[in-house]
Amino acid sequence: MEAYFETLLTIYSIVKSESSPETYLCTPHEIILRQSQDWTTIQGHLDQLEKETFINVKHLDKIAVCITSKGIEKSKTLKNNFVSNNFSFSNEQAALVTKDLQVKIE
Repeated sequence: MEAYFETLLTIYSIVKSESSPETYLCTPHEIILRQSQDWTTIQGHLDQLEKETFINVKHLDKIAVCITSKGIEKSKTLKNNFVSNNFSFSNEQAALVTKDLQVKIE
């Protein structure tokens, strides 16, 4: 996953519980507190995310970031994409998982 998508996921985690996440004005402070990168790196990520229309950067009294509906959809696919489509257990692993599940059920 591209590094700038981590910043998108951070923004999404900030706004996802809002009643209208696309209108929430996310501050740089909120993003910085949740990321390990420095502000210069985060700014580069924001520039890239804005170019790809995942966010809008608003220059008000202070900078504010709004996630777009495209950004919300992308975040949801990233969060649900932890297992590759090509992933599969070997026969031995599948047998062990099945056996373990049966033990837990009983």
